[in-house]
Amino acid sequence: VRAKSYLIATGAEPLIPAIPGIEQIEYLTSTTAMELTELPDSLVVIGGGFVGLEQAQLFARLGVDVTVIGRLAPHAEPELSSELRKAFLADGITVIGDRAASIARIDRLVHVTTGRGTVAVGERVLVATGRTPRTEKLDLAAAGIATDERGFVVVDELQRTTNPAVFAAGDVTDAPQYVYVAAMAGKIAARNALGSSEQVDYTGIPSVLFTSPQLASAGITEADAIAAGYRCACRYLRLSDVPRAIANHDTRGGIKIVADSDSGKVLGVHALADAAGEMMLAATYAIKAGFTVTQLADTWAPYLTMAEGIRLTANLFRNELPTSCCA
Repeated sequence: VRAKSYLIATGAEPLIPAIPGIEQIEYLTSTTAMELTELPDSLVVIGGGFVGLEQAQLFARLGVDVTVIGRLAPHAEPELSSELRKAFLADGITVIGDRAASIARIDRLVHVTTGRGTVAVGERVLVATGRTPRTEKLDLAAAGIATDERGFVVVDELQRTTNPAVFAAGDVTDAPQYVYVAAMAGKIAARNALGSSEQVDYTGIPSVLFTSPQLASAGITEADAIAAGYRCACRYLRLSDVPRAIANHDTRGGIKIVADSDSGKVLGVHALADAAGEMMLAATYAIKAGFTVTQLADTWAPYLTMAEGIRLTANLFRNELPTSCCA
């Protein structure tokens, strides 16, 4: 097919790590796990990222004995990933903070041994160690299209590849792997392929891990801010100080705000809470608008909502107690 421009949007698929013995078992992926017609008695989940944690908790709440191997939410703020680990343990999920080193089937069960020698045993194994781009059959090198060390298509700020006539968008590139990012990048790539010069603005980009409680964020983490050269100031508020959480009788988690200590600008908002994802649109607005923590603390927040916790956390930058207007 001849055209003036082309767009690659082939997406990604589950990455299967080269763990010795994995080829000897019928492992599950995020796709095939949802196709099961019967629940296993026990399940070992390899991977502590979004997919692994969401499906681990799903199966656990369906009565499956679940073990997770890996660091839970490794890129999240440590205060929040630590609280999420407590929530998983309370759900009866075994958490092993290590890497899977080998797999062996013994009779009906699969034995997964970690690097430190811990053995997790389950009827089935779910592999959730990330995703890899679908480019194997495209022969990209023949078209002069470069990929990075993990195989993702390299694009510039206009979504153009190293072949000027070819654009790429979505999970086949190294962009954040969220459906709304793929949709936006796809629109912009298509427009640019037809002559526009638009860019994706990732400022304040939100993410939500749909566990219970939810782990959500907008903007960058404290570690990212320091790596970017900011002098970082952060405040953390436990949900036991948020009236909505108290009313819900669920004070698991907290809220953290990351700010530039020189300008006071909000760089990131992170939360572990019931419906934490619902808080992130307000957080994204604040980050994109360039709010300072003072402006955030002085912004109206409806009482007895979880979003009020963002304002209460911002108020901590004044070294004031986390006092709501009405409680």
